[in-house]
Amino acid sequence: MANKAISAVLLVLVMPLTACMQDVDSDLIDAAKNGQTERVKVLLEAVEEVDTQNEIGLTALLEAALNGHTETVQALLDVGVDVNRKDKSGETALMRAAFRGQTETVQALLAAGADVNTKTNDGVIALMHAAFGGHTETVQAFLDGGVDVNAKDHDGATALMYALLIRGDAELVKSLLHAGADVKEKSDDGWTALMLAEEGGLTEIVEVLKKAGAED
Repeated sequence: MANKAISAVLLVLVMPLTACMQDVDSDLIDAAKNGQTERVKVLLEAVEEVDTQNEIGLTALLEAALNGHTETVQALLDVGVDVNRKDKSGETALMRAAFRGQTETVQALLAAGADVNTKTNDGVIALMHAAFGGHTETVQAFLDGGVDVNAKDHDGATALMYALLIRGDAELVKSLLHAGADVKEKSDDGWTALMLAEEGGLTEIVEVLKKAGAED
């Protein structure tokens, strides 16, 4: 009976503490998302795990990176957060920054050792996100950082193909080609970059691709 009574008392004491720690973890992630760097620094002193994740695997670094809060990102990196930590879909901070073209944040993450070639659960790399969004400066940051320009996702698509899915920026395409993007690569369902450009009516890019060796 005595042991049961002690256990009950401990449970009452521990439960509020656990809830409090969960609140701190949530506050840290929210503060990072909003770029509240000074608040993040305070909360980092209170959390047990700097890489704490929410229910979908997001961390403070992942949220700060998506929104381009480079100062906040640097504050997190300075305390040793895992720069390559992934959420449940396999996204890293580098990928999330790339998706929105947050070039300064991408550069900070690369300088901290972010893996430029790591893939999501679907085989996507950060370069593909940047190419898809038409973020030319961000793409160049990856090319300068030694990315595999011909990496393929699980459907066999490359960054060059991603660059042609929506916007089709000619300068971005030229940057990829200059870095060695293979114009003859085919996706698993047989699409080439040239086919995508033709399908999208991207006449300037069609000519750029043909000059680079693409064939109908």
